[in-house]
Amino acid sequence: MAVRLVGLALVMGLASSSVTLAHDLRPFQEVGRSHVLHEDVSPAGTETINIETYVPQACAAKPCRLVISMHGLLRNAEAARDNWIEAADRYGLLVAAPHFDKERFPTRLYQQGGVRGEPDRSRWIYATIERFFDVALGSGRVEGTGYVLFGHSAGAQFVHRMAILMPEARFTTAISANAGFYTLPVGKAAAGGFSYPYSLDGTPATEASAKLALAKPLLVMLGERDNDPDHEQLNKSKGAEAQGASRLDRGRHFMAVARAEAQRLGVASPWREILVPDTAHEQRKMANAAAQALFEAK
Repeated sequence: MAVRLVGLALVMGLASSSVTLAHDLRPFQEVGRSHVLHEDVSPAGTETINIETYVPQACAAKPCRLVISMHGLLRNAEAARDNWIEAADRYGLLVAAPHFDKERFPTRLYQQGGVRGEPDRSRWIYATIERFFDVALGSGRVEGTGYVLFGHSAGAQFVHRMAILMPEARFTTAISANAGFYTLPVGKAAAGGFSYPYSLDGTPATEASAKLALAKPLLVMLGERDNDPDHEQLNKSKGAEAQGASRLDRGRHFMAVARAEAQRLGVASPWREILVPDTAHEQRKMANAAAQALFEAK
């Protein structure tokens, strides 16, 4: 984020090619698919983030619960939104999907939040989600005082790290689906000698903040068939390989480490592991399963 963006035309070029001019700076003012441009801050100054949105007909005249859906490695925010439309229509949910383009937000800033070497938490990318939520609340369209945070694949990396490193954030439940690898909620020694992003070593996390994180709801959703050790997008770094051969293995390892750490810290943790049957690395299936787990019969 070394370049300060100026001018709407440049912003639109960096966002999705199908984006059209927003009619209102407040989100969720139109039924159906839309978007809003969110002005945020960064170390370089002002950043404009395109937020893809969806409002079901059931939410046209009343506030509804909000799901913020984080895109994966391909940075397709429209897909991250659209994969929640079926659930939004069924359960009456607002959907927002921020677009963090690779040019301004490479891996260390998006998947890893910009945490390493940055003591100012307000400059972490995770803080952008909280600032957008303030805007969403100000729209008068959001029910309650919290949001559901969902991410698949690279988005799942974003989500579980935000849940661990920023537990004071106002998500009611964080959902990490099919992450490529994890930040284990332990120090370097307990993580095989690996620092952040594989462990909390190199972050401002403390034992107190780890307790807070373990006490907030996190769903780790794993596809039963997301077990290919040679998947083209699977991270093959040494730190990731140490967590297991596949995404399924790594998710199970993460939860085993988390359960042991919660027990050591004396936390009755609500973190849950959900295995989604007959599902590989498929964002829509994982989104529907997450919605069912959270909203069915509620």
